[in-house]
Amino acid sequence: MQLKIWQKAIRLKTLPLASGGIMLGSFLAAYEYSFSVKIFIFSLLTAVFLQILSNLSNDYGDFKKGTDNTANRTDRALSSGQVTEKSMKNAIIFMSVASFLTGIILLVLSFKKIDSNFIIWLTIGLTAIVASIKYTVGKNAYGYKGWGDFFVLVFFGYVSVVGSYYLMSGRLHSLVLLPSTAFGLLCVAVLNINNLRDIDSDKISGKKTIAVILGYKNALIYQYSLLFTAILIFIYFSKITQTEFDYIVPPIAAIFYYFALKKISKPTAATKDYNQALKNVSLINLILVIVLGIFWIM
Repeated sequence: MQLKIWQKAIRLKTLPLASGGIMLGSFLAAYEYSFSVKIFIFSLLTAVFLQILSNLSNDYGDFKKGTDNTANRTDRALSSGQVTEKSMKNAIIFMSVASFLTGIILLVLSFKKIDSNFIIWLTIGLTAIVASIKYTVGKNAYGYKGWGDFFVLVFFGYVSVVGSYYLMSGRLHSLVLLPSTAFGLLCVAVLNINNLRDIDSDKISGKKTIAVILGYKNALIYQYSLLFTAILIFIYFSKITQTEFDYIVPPIAAIFYYFALKKISKPTAATKDYNQALKNVSLINLILVIVLGIFWIM
């Protein structure tokens, strides 16, 4: 019973977001014959641990600020009373330590010694841990001030994709910014679905997400703009890779995105529709990365 509660708290459906960026960066490295199994494993572990840390911290932060009570949410670990505050704090500390340790191992495997590159990426890693917690925790939680989308783009896009590519290849190629931006936008689109679902309760509780700032109709336009821009970038990038048929994959993905969002394109959409859309879009993101990666390394 307790295991099921924690499985729900870590939100397994969000983990494809964390793994997708690492896989994309790794595929790009493999395309240039620079793939490393060890670096891939520890990059993946670190990213997944950071995502779990973010999910647990989000549960804690929204609970402490009363946001879950405003939304009458009983599906969260704390708001449902199934987990105590002390247990959640301990879980947050545990995941912070776990992500730090796997991150250190990752850097040791990548750089072999403590040099300027090691220090730079250690700083980025520590920043990622802090950002995972500060999304909703604390007085200056950036998720309550409309900065959530920006930080998702930075960490799920640039840090995850460019980082895994760099740690394997040892190079920083400007062209990698294209797919990393595209994937970052796809992850922002997932966050926006979540914010569309909670737009009314967030407005009441003072949580200023981009959806709250834009309003429902404009937030829907924003949703489709994120996906459309990401698809265009991937199509453009296919001209750079010069890989046969990879230009077909993004337009096909666009069709799946359309059907995944169809039910939530109306104000009458139910909570279950948003939750299903969250799951589906996250899964499509991961499948898109995997299929593109297969074309690149073939």
